[in-house]
Amino acid sequence: MKTFAVSKVGLDAGGRITSVLWGQVDTERNVWAAPEVEAPVLAAVEALSAGDRVFALFPSLHGHVPERQFVVADYDGGRATIVMDGPATHEREVHDMDRLG
Repeated sequence: MKTFAVSKVGLDAGGRITSVLWGQVDTERNVWAAPEVEAPVLAAVEALSAGDRVFALFPSLHGHVPERQFVVADYDGGRATIVMDGPATHEREVHDMDRLG
């Protein structure tokens, strides 16, 4: 199982994630295993479907911190995206993440 982290998201007009800035994380050393890349949300959907973990990174005073995990969600008749796992949390939702230009 691999672990990925998402530091920025691209959103559509409905607030759904369409793209991510993400990369694989070396969890033993708590560093990026490779440079982050911009990818369509389908890449994160496929990683989650393969059993990998994908975490959201939120801006903080000391960089970014992992706070919540993503899960796959279907919308509009079978289109897939990612959403935060669990109930809503103050200042730790998709709209609180840094955005892709």
